[in-house]
Amino acid sequence: MKRAGAMLAGFGLLMAVGCGMKNYDYRIEQTLDRIKYERRLDENLNPPVGKGKLEELGIYIRPPKNLTGPTQTFQFAALEPGRFDLENTFLEPERQSLHVLALVERPKAAAKKGAPPQPEAATPRLDPNQFNQEVVELVRNATGAEVDLSQFKQESKQVKGKRQDNSFLAKTVAMEAKELQVYLYGSKASPYKVALIFEYPTSEKNAVAPKIGLCLETFAVGDIARQAFSGGDGEESAEGGEAAGEPGPPI
Repeated sequence: MKRAGAMLAGFGLLMAVGCGMKNYDYRIEQTLDRIKYERRLDENLNPPVGKGKLEELGIYIRPPKNLTGPTQTFQFAALEPGRFDLENTFLEPERQSLHVLALVERPKAAAKKGAPPQPEAATPRLDPNQFNQEVVELVRNATGAEVDLSQFKQESKQVKGKRQDNSFLAKTVAMEAKELQVYLYGSKASPYKVALIFEYPTSEKNAVAPKIGLCLETFAVGDIARQAFSGGDGEESAEGGEAAGEPGPPI
Protein backbone atom coordinates (compact mmCIF):
# COMPACT_ATOMS: atom_id res chain seq x y z
CA MET A 1 0.00 0.00 0.00
CA LYS A 2 2.79 2.36 0.87
CA ARG A 3 4.43 1.62 -2.45
CA ALA A 4 1.18 2.26 -4.33
CA GLY A 5 0.67 5.50 -2.40
CA ALA A 6 4.18 6.67 -3.30
CA MET A 7 3.58 5.84 -6.94
CA LEU A 8 0.32 7.82 -6.94
CA ALA A 9 1.99 10.77 -5.26
CA GLY A 10 4.81 10.69 -7.82
CA PHE A 11 2.32 10.51 -10.67
CA GLY A 12 0.40 13.47 -9.21
CA LEU A 13 3.63 15.48 -8.97
CA LEU A 14 4.48 14.72 -12.59
CA MET A 15 0.99 15.80 -13.67
CA ALA A 16 1.31 19.05 -11.73
CA VAL A 17 4.71 19.77 -13.24
CA GLY A 18 3.35 18.99 -16.71
CA CYS A 19 0.38 21.34 -16.26
CA GLY A 20 2.69 24.02 -14.93
CA MET A 21 4.95 23.72 -17.96
CA LYS A 22 1.94 23.94 -20.31
CA ASN A 23 0.75 27.07 -18.53
CA TYR A 24 4.25 28.56 -18.73
CA ASP A 25 4.51 27.76 -22.44
CA TYR A 26 1.10 29.33 -23.03
CA ARG A 27 2.13 32.55 -21.26
CA ILE A 28 5.35 32.70 -23.30
CA GLU A 29 3.39 32.19 -26.52
CA GLN A 30 0.94 34.94 -25.55
CA THR A 31 3.79 37.32 -24.74
CA LEU A 32 5.49 36.67 -28.07
CA ASP A 33 2.21 37.19 -29.93
CA ARG A 34 1.73 40.49 -28.12
CA ILE A 35 5.25 41.64 -29.01
CA LYS A 36 4.64 40.79 -32.68
CA TYR A 37 1.33 42.64 -32.60
CA GLU A 38 2.88 45.74 -31.01
CA ARG A 39 5.59 45.69 -33.70
CA ARG A 40 2.91 45.46 -36.38
CA LEU A 41 1.09 48.42 -34.84
CA ASP A 42 4.25 50.52 -34.85
CA GLU A 43 4.97 49.60 -38.48
CA ASN A 44 1.48 50.62 -39.63
CA LEU A 45 0.31 53.35 -37.26
CA ASN A 46 1.56 56.64 -35.90
CA PRO A 47 1.85 57.18 -32.15
CA PRO A 48 -1.39 58.30 -30.46
CA VAL A 49 -2.33 61.94 -30.79
CA GLY A 50 -1.83 63.37 -27.31
CA LYS A 51 -1.57 66.77 -25.64
CA GLY A 52 -4.54 68.17 -27.53
CA LYS A 53 -8.31 68.03 -27.91
CA LEU A 54 -8.38 64.26 -28.45
CA GLU A 55 -6.67 63.55 -25.14
CA GLU A 56 -8.73 66.22 -23.38
CA LEU A 57 -11.95 64.54 -24.52
CA GLY A 58 -10.68 61.02 -23.80
CA ILE A 59 -10.52 59.77 -27.41
CA TYR A 60 -7.53 57.56 -28.25
CA ILE A 61 -6.62 57.29 -31.93
CA ARG A 62 -3.47 56.02 -33.63
CA PRO A 63 -3.75 57.36 -37.20
CA PRO A 64 -2.41 55.26 -40.09
CA LYS A 65 1.30 55.67 -40.78
CA ASN A 66 2.46 58.77 -42.68
CA LEU A 67 -0.60 60.85 -41.81
CA THR A 68 0.28 64.20 -40.25
CA GLY A 69 -1.94 66.50 -38.24
CA PRO A 70 -4.31 67.48 -37.02
CA THR A 71 -4.55 70.31 -39.54
CA GLN A 72 -5.71 73.73 -38.43
CA THR A 73 -9.02 73.37 -40.26
CA PHE A 74 -11.31 70.44 -41.02
CA GLN A 75 -10.52 69.40 -44.59
CA PHE A 76 -13.41 67.12 -45.54
CA ALA A 77 -16.19 69.70 -45.71
CA ALA A 78 -17.19 73.14 -44.47
CA LEU A 79 -18.71 73.03 -40.98
CA GLU A 80 -20.67 75.50 -38.94
CA PRO A 81 -18.55 76.49 -35.93
CA GLY A 82 -19.61 74.91 -32.65
CA ARG A 83 -21.68 72.04 -34.09
CA PHE A 84 -19.15 69.41 -32.97
CA ASP A 85 -16.80 69.15 -29.99
CA LEU A 86 -13.99 67.83 -32.19
CA GLU A 87 -13.18 68.42 -35.87
CA ASN A 88 -9.79 66.93 -36.86
CA THR A 89 -8.16 66.04 -40.16
CA PHE A 90 -4.94 64.07 -40.69
CA LEU A 91 -3.35 64.10 -44.14
CA GLU A 92 -0.85 62.34 -46.35
CA PRO A 93 -1.15 64.39 -49.57
CA GLU A 94 -2.37 62.46 -52.62
CA ARG A 95 -2.54 59.17 -50.73
CA GLN A 96 -4.83 59.12 -47.71
CA SER A 97 -6.60 61.17 -45.08
CA LEU A 98 -8.51 60.61 -41.86
CA HIS A 99 -11.30 62.96 -40.75
CA VAL A 100 -12.59 62.75 -37.18
CA LEU A 101 -15.77 64.27 -35.77
CA ALA A 102 -16.97 63.83 -32.21
CA LEU A 103 -19.49 64.87 -29.59
CA VAL A 104 -18.78 64.08 -25.94
CA GLU A 105 -21.33 64.58 -23.20
CA ARG A 106 -19.48 65.90 -20.14
CA PRO A 107 -20.79 67.13 -16.79
CA LYS A 108 -21.37 70.87 -16.90
CA ALA A 109 -19.16 72.92 -14.60
CA ALA A 110 -21.08 74.65 -11.83
CA ALA A 111 -21.48 78.37 -12.43
CA LYS A 112 -19.45 80.56 -10.11
CA LYS A 113 -21.43 82.58 -7.62
CA GLY A 114 -22.19 86.02 -8.98
CA ALA A 115 -20.79 85.26 -12.43
CA PRO A 116 -22.84 86.58 -15.37
CA PRO A 117 -24.66 83.95 -17.48
CA GLN A 118 -22.71 82.61 -20.45
CA PRO A 119 -23.95 83.92 -23.81
CA GLU A 120 -25.52 81.38 -26.11
CA ALA A 121 -23.40 80.17 -29.03
CA ALA A 122 -24.22 81.66 -32.42
CA THR A 123 -24.52 78.14 -33.84
CA PRO A 124 -26.24 75.62 -31.55
CA ARG A 125 -24.32 72.47 -30.68
CA LEU A 126 -25.53 69.39 -32.52
CA ASP A 127 -28.00 67.17 -30.66
CA PRO A 128 -26.05 63.93 -29.93
CA ASN A 129 -29.09 61.88 -30.99
CA GLN A 130 -28.72 63.39 -34.47
CA PHE A 131 -24.97 62.78 -34.72
CA ASN A 132 -25.04 59.77 -37.07
CA GLN A 133 -27.58 61.33 -39.39
CA GLU A 134 -25.63 64.60 -39.49
CA VAL A 135 -22.42 62.80 -40.45
CA VAL A 136 -24.18 60.83 -43.19
CA GLU A 137 -25.66 64.04 -44.62
CA LEU A 138 -22.21 65.61 -44.49
CA VAL A 139 -20.77 62.70 -46.49
CA ARG A 140 -23.63 62.86 -48.98
CA ASN A 141 -23.26 66.61 -49.52
CA ALA A 142 -19.46 66.47 -49.77
CA THR A 143 -19.31 63.59 -52.25
CA GLY A 144 -22.63 63.61 -54.10
CA ALA A 145 -22.95 59.89 -53.32
CA GLU A 146 -26.35 58.36 -52.57
CA VAL A 147 -25.65 57.44 -48.96
CA ASP A 148 -28.26 56.68 -46.32
CA LEU A 149 -27.88 55.67 -42.67
CA SER A 150 -29.95 52.53 -43.32
CA GLN A 151 -27.11 51.28 -45.58
CA PHE A 152 -24.62 51.13 -42.71
CA LYS A 153 -23.82 47.69 -41.33
CA GLN A 154 -22.69 46.59 -37.89
CA GLU A 155 -18.95 45.84 -37.83
CA SER A 156 -16.75 44.82 -34.92
CA LYS A 157 -12.99 45.03 -34.58
CA GLN A 158 -11.48 42.63 -32.04
CA VAL A 159 -9.00 44.22 -29.67
CA LYS A 160 -5.93 41.99 -29.69
CA GLY A 161 -5.36 40.14 -26.43
CA LYS A 162 -8.40 41.64 -24.70
CA ARG A 163 -11.93 40.56 -24.02
CA GLN A 164 -13.69 43.45 -25.72
CA ASP A 165 -14.10 44.61 -29.27
CA ASN A 166 -14.92 47.95 -30.88
CA SER A 167 -18.36 48.08 -32.48
CA PHE A 168 -19.13 50.46 -35.33
CA LEU A 169 -21.70 51.18 -37.97
CA ALA A 170 -19.70 51.04 -41.20
CA LYS A 171 -20.15 51.94 -44.84
CA THR A 172 -17.76 52.05 -47.82
CA VAL A 173 -18.56 54.78 -50.32
CA ALA A 174 -17.08 54.14 -53.77
CA MET A 175 -16.54 57.02 -56.18
CA GLU A 176 -14.77 57.32 -59.53
CA ALA A 177 -11.18 57.51 -58.38
CA LYS A 178 -11.38 57.23 -54.60
CA GLU A 179 -13.15 55.52 -51.72
CA LEU A 180 -14.37 56.53 -48.30
CA GLN A 181 -14.71 54.21 -45.35
CA VAL A 182 -17.03 55.73 -42.77
CA TYR A 183 -17.22 54.35 -39.22
CA LEU A 184 -19.73 55.61 -36.63
CA TYR A 185 -19.04 54.80 -33.00
CA GLY A 186 -21.25 55.24 -29.94
CA SER A 187 -24.46 53.64 -28.75
CA LYS A 188 -27.50 55.69 -27.83
CA ALA A 189 -26.61 55.52 -24.13
CA SER A 190 -22.92 56.35 -24.60
CA PRO A 191 -21.64 59.87 -23.89
CA TYR A 192 -19.26 59.40 -26.85
CA LYS A 193 -20.28 59.84 -30.48
CA VAL A 194 -17.33 59.57 -32.89
CA ALA A 195 -17.10 59.42 -36.69
CA LEU A 196 -13.94 58.20 -38.41
CA ILE A 197 -13.86 58.94 -42.15
CA PHE A 198 -10.96 57.36 -44.05
CA GLU A 199 -10.39 58.74 -47.54
CA TYR A 200 -7.96 57.36 -50.15
CA PRO A 201 -7.51 56.85 -53.92
CA THR A 202 -8.92 53.54 -55.09
CA SER A 203 -5.43 52.59 -56.29
CA GLU A 204 -4.16 52.81 -52.68
CA LYS A 205 -6.84 50.58 -51.16
CA ASN A 206 -4.65 47.51 -50.62
CA ALA A 207 -1.93 49.62 -49.03
CA VAL A 208 -4.16 51.47 -46.58
CA ALA A 209 -6.65 48.71 -45.67
CA PRO A 210 -4.43 47.00 -43.03
CA LYS A 211 -3.65 50.36 -41.45
CA ILE A 212 -7.32 51.24 -41.21
CA GLY A 213 -8.09 47.90 -39.57
CA LEU A 214 -5.39 48.38 -36.94
CA CYS A 215 -6.46 51.98 -36.31
CA LEU A 216 -9.99 50.74 -35.55
CA GLU A 217 -8.71 47.94 -33.31
CA THR A 218 -6.70 50.34 -31.14
CA PHE A 219 -9.40 53.03 -30.99
CA ALA A 220 -10.71 53.72 -27.50
CA VAL A 221 -12.66 56.29 -25.49
CA GLY A 222 -13.29 57.03 -21.85
CA ASP A 223 -11.28 55.37 -19.10
CA ILE A 224 -9.53 52.94 -21.44
CA ALA A 225 -8.41 55.87 -23.60
CA ARG A 226 -7.06 57.71 -20.56
CA GLN A 227 -5.21 54.57 -19.44
CA ALA A 228 -3.76 54.17 -22.94
CA PHE A 229 -2.61 57.80 -23.03
CA SER A 230 -0.82 57.26 -19.72
CA GLY A 231 0.88 54.11 -21.00
CA GLY A 232 -1.49 51.67 -19.29
CA ASP A 233 -3.21 48.67 -20.82
CA GLY A 234 -6.62 48.48 -19.16
CA GLU A 235 -9.20 46.03 -20.44
CA GLU A 236 -12.43 47.20 -18.93
CA SER A 237 -13.96 50.58 -18.32
CA ALA A 238 -15.22 51.79 -14.98
CA GLU A 239 -17.71 54.00 -16.83
CA GLY A 240 -19.98 51.24 -18.05
CA GLY A 241 -18.02 49.92 -21.01
CA GLU A 242 -17.95 52.94 -23.29
CA ALA A 243 -14.21 52.58 -23.83
CA ALA A 244 -14.37 49.59 -26.12
CA GLY A 245 -16.83 46.78 -26.45
CA GLU A 246 -20.11 48.58 -25.84
CA PRO A 247 -23.08 47.55 -28.00
CA GLY A 248 -23.10 49.14 -31.42
CA PRO A 249 -25.17 52.24 -32.14
CA PRO A 250 -28.76 51.75 -33.27
CA ILE A 251 -29.74 52.88 -36.75
